[in-house]
Amino acid sequence: VAATYQITIANHAWQIPGGKLEVPCDKLVEFCVTSQDLTYGFGIFRQDNSMVTQMQVVPGHANDLLWTFTENGTFDIRSTEYSGPAGYRIVAEDAVVVSGCAQKG
Repeated sequence: VAATYQITIANHAWQIPGGKLEVPCDKLVEFCVTSQDLTYGFGIFRQDNSMVTQMQVVPGHANDLLWTFTENGTFDIRSTEYSGPAGYRIVAEDAVVVSGCAQKG
């Protein structure tokens, strides 16, 4: 694993270390996500709102996602699980920045 990123969610808000994760392209990385209160979803989304990957995040359990990005870009993190009326927009915009991919074309 090239890098491990620790992310926390509580009170319907993401806590991203440094506000942004710098992620290498074409390297296996690990996202370790901890919920301090409710069940959430951890989804990584492209700027066109299409989903790259996601997992459920359950409090009191290890919630680890291994992933390899194959394209440069900036991605949002969103909750993909219903967590009550206050959770309708749990988004960390531009939270994942992937670089280092060879340019295609």
